Amino acid sequence: MSASSSASVGRTLLGIAIGAIGVLDLRGDFLPGLQPAPAGLPARAALAYLTGAILLAAALALLANRRVQLAARVLLGVLASWIVVFFAPIVLAAPRNGGAWTGVFEIVAIGAAAARLAFPTQPAIGRFGFAAALPVFGLLHFLYVDYVASVIPGWLPAHVFWAYATGVAHIAGGVALATGIRARLAAILLAVMFGTWVVLLHLPRALAAAAPRAEWTSLFVALAMCAGSVLLIDDRRAAT
Repeated sequence: MSASSSASVGRTLLGIAIGAIGVLDLRGDFLPGLQPAPAGLPARAALAYLTGAILLAAALALLANRRVQLAARVLLGVLASWIVVFFAPIVLAAPRNGGAWTGVFEIVAIGAAAARLAFPTQPAIGRFGFAAALPVFGLLHFLYVDYVASVIPGWLPAHVFWAYATGVAHIAGGVALATGIRARLAAILLAVMFGTWVVLLHLPRALAAAAPRAEWTSLFVALAMCAGSVLLIDDRRAAT
């Protein structure tokens, strides 16, 4: 995949993921796993609508390949606000809350993908941001191995093995991206891993869920992670 084609595919996938998250917000409420707004937040519905509209506008710009840097920078600002306003109080009150840390670093990873588009002449920003998030996901796979194993499709054998294996894959991918050693190969394999999860894990769960909003959120987060990986495939400064 050439640099231009991987950038186009990654930008498109990120636009789809962000646009879909925006559409979910436009239902009038925030997404608990990604935007854990406090119950007493004033004008909660209005803020959710505003957030959804901003995300959708940024996504449309990415998909149309118009004002991409501006759209990506706006997206970075929105993502940063979620960490500061929504997640910081939670992790400060309960530092061992694994779910909160998962959400924080999902946002960091999505933000890193956006940074790759926001600052195209400084690819290290996105690469190091994405690399920093991956080992955290790997550690969380080890700490919550039973939960990870429980969401693996039933037809796939050796659930615990795959829970550990994907944890190792996250850590190895993060190290490769951070050091630049086999970084292009790592980005390709990460894109395949996250893309496989979208199709084999998250999409069936979202379609089968009785209350699918959280499952669709997880699906679009995984799609955004796939997009970030694709955007890093042809980071020439990292590819060795």
